Amino acid sequence: MYTSHRIGKMRIYDADPGVLQAFQNTGIQVTVGVPNDKLPDIASSLDIAKQWVGENIMPHYPATHITYISVGNEILPNNAYVPNLFPAMQNIYNAIQSLNLHTHIKVSTTIPMSVLNNSYPPSAGTFSPEVIPIIQPMLNFLSKTNSSFMADVYPYFAYISDPKNIPLAYALFQSQTPNQVGYKNLFDASVDALIYAMEALGHADIPIVIAESGWPSAGNTNGGANVKNAQTYNNNFIKHVLTGQGTPKRPKQTMEAFVFALFNENQKPGDITEQHFGLFLPTKQEVYPVSFSGY
Repeated sequence: MYTSHRIGKMRIYDADPGVLQAFQNTGIQVTVGVPNDKLPDIASSLDIAKQWVGENIMPHYPATHITYISVGNEILPNNAYVPNLFPAMQNIYNAIQSLNLHTHIKVSTTIPMSVLNNSYPPSAGTFSPEVIPIIQPMLNFLSKTNSSFMADVYPYFAYISDPKNIPLAYALFQSQTPNQVGYKNLFDASVDALIYAMEALGHADIPIVIAESGWPSAGNTNGGANVKNAQTYNNNFIKHVLTGQGTPKRPKQTMEAFVFALFNENQKPGDITEQHFGLFLPTKQEVYPVSFSGY
C-alpha cells in the first residue's frame, strides 16, 4: 500500500517488531519512537539505553531503513517526563554511537508549537522561558550530532483558536498575496517562528523536520474540519514541501515532513476531530484523494 502510493518515509510512535519487520527491504525510511513511559529508565542508565537499542533497533536494521529515533513525543513544555527527556536522548545517542551507527541513525525528539513564547511576527519567535533550560542544551546536542529539530506544526489548531484573525485561505495555502509581515501561508510563518527562536539561542542552521502536520476531515464542521478543507490542506502541504521552495527565512531549502495521520483512529481520546486526521480508513479506502508525489 505504501509503496504503491509512493510514500517514501514513515513515522511510528513505538518500536513494534511486527511493524518494523514489515518495512524490511521496502526502501521506506522509518522514524522510530521511544515511548514516553520508557524515558525514566533510559535516562537513568546507559546500559538500559543500550538494551533498548539492542532489542528494538538492531534486529531490524539495516533491512528496515531506520533514519531517526525520536526519544519521546511532545514531552515539552510540561509533560511529567521533562526531567528525563534530555538524559534519555543522550543515552540513546551514546548507545547508537557505541554501535558506530550515529552517522546513519539520528537521535532527536518531537516538539509542539506550544514551546514558543511568541510566534508573531515570525521574526520575533522566542521559546518560553521555562523550556529554555531544556531547549538550549538540546539544540547544542542536535548541532553537535548533526541531527534535526523535529516539530509538530498544525495550522489547523492555530486557525480554530483565532478564526476571526486568521483567514482560512491563509491556513490552507490558498492566499495569493503575502500578508503584512511577508507570509502567504500560516505553515511557513509557524516554521520560521521556530527557526528564529532557535537562532535567538545561537543555532541558526539546525534543520527542521516536520514530524506532524495535518487537518481533520470531520468532527467539528463549524471549525473547518471537513473533507474539503482536509484534502485542500494536505495536498497543498505535500506539494509545498516537495517543491523545495522552503520558507521566507530559509528559501529554497528542502525539509522532511510527515502528514498526520495515515489512518483514522476511531478509539483515540480527546476532541472528536482527533479521530479524523487519517488519510485512509482501516480498510485502506481513501478518506479523500491525496497525491504523495505533489502532483
